[in-house]
Amino acid sequence: MNLHKKLLCTAGVALLLSSTSLFAADQSARDILNKAYQYVGAMDKYAFTAVVTDDEIQEGKTTEKYKHTVSVKVDRPGKLRVDVTGTVKNRSNYLNDGSYTMIDHGFNYYGQIKTPKTIDGTLDVLFEKFGIKAPLAQLMYSDMDKRVKFRTSKYFGIKDVAGVECDYVAFKNRTREIHVWIATGDKPLVKTYSIIDTYGDAASRIDTSITWNENAKISDSDFVFVAPKGSSKISVNPAN
Repeated sequence: MNLHKKLLCTAGVALLLSSTSLFAADQSARDILNKAYQYVGAMDKYAFTAVVTDDEIQEGKTTEKYKHTVSVKVDRPGKLRVDVTGTVKNRSNYLNDGSYTMIDHGFNYYGQIKTPKTIDGTLDVLFEKFGIKAPLAQLMYSDMDKRVKFRTSKYFGIKDVAGVECDYVAFKNRTREIHVWIATGDKPLVKTYSIIDTYGDAASRIDTSITWNENAKISDSDFVFVAPKGSSKISVNPAN
């Protein structure tokens, strides 16, 4: 059984448990997740690659809708690079000390906006003012442990994820569940997670597997956008 199928199986068991009284508040699960976010938030420079699969679940059958690979480089406080390739997206995002650029390579157009000079501040502006989504943003914020909120949580013990010993925790609110596998030990990095949308008749699930590179070779040039030949600049308007 491959890793993807193992995750689906494990998440399915947790989803069943969520309908029972066993899925009660568990402070240790929150502590484990907070520790992971604090560890990432304290890193000044790092990189990771994530494989993201978006599935639809209907009548007990799972259908893969989208699959993307997301490559991220972080250099705090103000430099960020996110490249997304896959089924429907082929985009790059650059943040360089207050200048944010997003380019769609398929259409060959790009937009630029002025933002705060920190990653945290820029992500807030992108979400709140422009309605722009940043994939895996929870692993880019420096203070995600103070932002995350859920109604209930559960610790499911230690599980093996591709040969790595991980704490398995899950969280739930009114419309979704999030299942997270976090490496044990002194480097509590998120190895994989599943977001299960429980709202509506047909549930959907996004599965993400992450490969970390804490010693990545990152240079200032990685965050400098150079417009490709033949590309067009477009305006970026606030969403509201």
